[in-house]
Amino acid sequence: MNQEEFPRKHQSSPPETAQTAKAYMSDQEFTARMAALIPTPSEKADSSLLALADELWLGMKEDLFHTFSFIAHHFASETLQNVYDLCGTREQGLLPWELMGAAIYMQAGTHPKEIGRAEWDHFVILPTIEAPDTVSSLAVYTVHEHQRATRFYTLHFGQFDPLELLHKAMARAARRGVTVTEAMQEIDYDMDTGHVAANKALSGPESLMAEQLTTLMASSPITAAHINIDVDSGAVVTEMNPLWEHLRDELEPRPPVQRQKRDGKKQSSKHRKQPER
Repeated sequence: MNQEEFPRKHQSSPPETAQTAKAYMSDQEFTARMAALIPTPSEKADSSLLALADELWLGMKEDLFHTFSFIAHHFASETLQNVYDLCGTREQGLLPWELMGAAIYMQAGTHPKEIGRAEWDHFVILPTIEAPDTVSSLAVYTVHEHQRATRFYTLHFGQFDPLELLHKAMARAARRGVTVTEAMQEIDYDMDTGHVAANKALSGPESLMAEQLTTLMASSPITAAHINIDVDSGAVVTEMNPLWEHLRDELEPRPPVQRQKRDGKKQSSKHRKQPER
């Protein structure tokens, strides 16, 4: 995967006035918040996370804390602890999207050693959590066409209308001479066409991530819903996950958020640099 180069040490920012300067989370504040969140905090895991944050970007401590808060809301406390402990056993701490991916796989019963390199690389498209009370925007889709079912997942639940997606895909399929299922894979969550994986309305046909999120539908609010699209009948049926609905109501008024938009545009395929695996 081609990753955007990111300096290992942040360059100094231009001088800012007291009114505009951003106060980033201190190391002491980070460790205090983690101690209140993690069942059994450890100096080793915190040190690993802080060392990585110091090497990469200024707001990473906030990103890490928000991600751990997200994991605490969406997964069992044992999973939260295991993901946190994993940070202390690796040579370098995990980045926010890697924490998310590891939590999903571990909650579904997959040991970290069983997560392949391809999966770790694919975690880069997962959302960057921007607030500690964010609700999951992940969901599962099953598209039925000509008696064949294809399972997908979405990163953008609540950010597009699945019926509009079906209509757009049907029109595109007729123009291009492909199946509606194939046409859906070319459409972004804003109903435009594009090539950036993180912007796709539907991701990972028959992927391990789709399988994991389907497995977790009954036990975790990480999977918001299961949406069935029947191409032949034109029907769309959404089965909401009551665990997700309960968590959403608890964390109101913040709805599922779109992924991070630094410049007001859709997310680029390039991410900030990951440590070597």
